[in-house]
Amino acid sequence: MRRWKKKGKIPSWRERERWTRDRSCRSLRSPSKRDRGVRVTVEESKDPDRALVEQARSELPHGTTAFNELVRRHTSRVYARSYGILRSSADAEEAVQDVFLAVFRNLPRYRFERPFLHWLNIVTLNACRMILRKRASEQRRRRAAQEKAPPPERPQPPDTALRQLVLELLDTLDPGTRMPLIMRFVEGYTYPEIAEQLDLSESAVKMRVSRGSKKLRELYEARVGTRDHMPTGRD
Repeated sequence: MRRWKKKGKIPSWRERERWTRDRSCRSLRSPSKRDRGVRVTVEESKDPDRALVEQARSELPHGTTAFNELVRRHTSRVYARSYGILRSSADAEEAVQDVFLAVFRNLPRYRFERPFLHWLNIVTLNACRMILRKRASEQRRRRAAQEKAPPPERPQPPDTALRQLVLELLDTLDPGTRMPLIMRFVEGYTYPEIAEQLDLSESAVKMRVSRGSKKLRELYEARVGTRDHMPTGRD
């Protein structure tokens, strides 16, 4: 009645009669074991592993016959659940070992308040969480090591090393000789294009390139002692 009054709804006589009958039935029924505070055991839920778990608890740590049977019965299930979380065969196998090691250590403290399979699933999830944390920690440590380590020096190919040496030798020449050489052999311009951009005659450009190439060869021979792969002033 009070609930209906709060909602602003006036119940009909049928609703009042049904509500009164329901209250009477609830007051007459016997309280359940959960209402009385009695702990419901797994035996009443007909756990198929209960007898085997009790036998394993009585045998451990000296006997492992029943425990080995538990392992055989649930290994495939634990592996499938672990692989579904970890997505790695190696990590799933490691999780199976961790799970049954934890079961071996904690089985004497297992209480029959829930089915054994339910408890085994909780142990499996905890083992997978630990492996995921370890995997994330290893990845962070690996990234930190890669960031701290200097990048490996890549050996320069012969052409790159020669180009670098020629550029260093070009820096020692005067600008009037260096610019035609760079435009001709580094940037790939033709003699007419160089003459147009430097406002010189084509013959003057060829003369500067020839003179600069000769000077560059002399510097190269003094540095390396060979004329191989040196540019010339010829077309």
